[in-house]
Amino acid sequence: MAIKILEPFLMLGFLIAAGALFYRLKILDLDFCRRLSSVVVKVTFPIMLFVSMYKNVDADTLRRGWIFTALGLGTSVFLAVTAHYSGKKLDLKGRVFGTYQILCTNGNNVFLPVPIISALFGAEYVVYAVLFELGAGFFYWSYGVSHFRSGPRFNLRRLLNPNMVGLVSGLLFGWLGINLPGFMVGGLEILGNITVGSAMLIIGSLVANLLERRIPFRREVWGVLIHRFVLSPAMGVVLLPLLNLPEQLRTILFIMLAMPPLATTALVAASFGGDEDLAAAGVVLPTLLSFVLVPVGLLLF
Repeated sequence: MAIKILEPFLMLGFLIAAGALFYRLKILDLDFCRRLSSVVVKVTFPIMLFVSMYKNVDADTLRRGWIFTALGLGTSVFLAVTAHYSGKKLDLKGRVFGTYQILCTNGNNVFLPVPIISALFGAEYVVYAVLFELGAGFFYWSYGVSHFRSGPRFNLRRLLNPNMVGLVSGLLFGWLGINLPGFMVGGLEILGNITVGSAMLIIGSLVANLLERRIPFRREVWGVLIHRFVLSPAMGVVLLPLLNLPEQLRTILFIMLAMPPLATTALVAASFGGDEDLAAAGVVLPTLLSFVLVPVGLLLF
């Protein structure tokens, strides 16, 4: 059982190491990673969300999985509130404060858990991670992303973005039984499969870049670690005993609540004028730590 749990983390660690090696060999650089991140966020990631919903959602899945969407939204709101107050305690302001709040609130709800859940339980269970992202994405795109952008804090028009369109359209197509041609589904699936590998290469490049620049440890990262690995899993510890879920779904929910910040946050921060160094450190260090903490948590769970 321990080997089965460790295998997906070793696989992802191998991809991150490959990204770091490619960066050192000058095959990858941060400018290319920014462009690759744009392709992932705007194209392959929404397609992956659509395909996962389309192929796996049905009435029974929604009946059992609605709690994932509710907790995706509820956890985001809870972490946003705690991050606001902890950021004030740290006397953070401006772009540093906004970047800190994004890191604490927005988890890596797809790039990491998809291969982990697929390896442990099968591809049909990935849809529960996507349902969690539906709730978290609603919060992120209507409010959370405002920390990187000017304008009103809460704006429903931001929900008209590729990620939410992919999620909702996949949900509707799958639930209503709308059949797409096989060649189209197959082509979309190939595009969606680019997402996880690209995200890991991006993280590997960020790791190598941080080591190259020797950026000192930022105190704000302690707050990110506490939010992602203490406060968020604590919600699971409190709520899971109250939920009537099968063992597999309980484990998947724990995985979702123990994820580090979203891999592309550092590159998004650079594009929107956030604190790029904090975003990079706040992604890389928690992601690397998650490869130890999450398997240990699963073995004890």
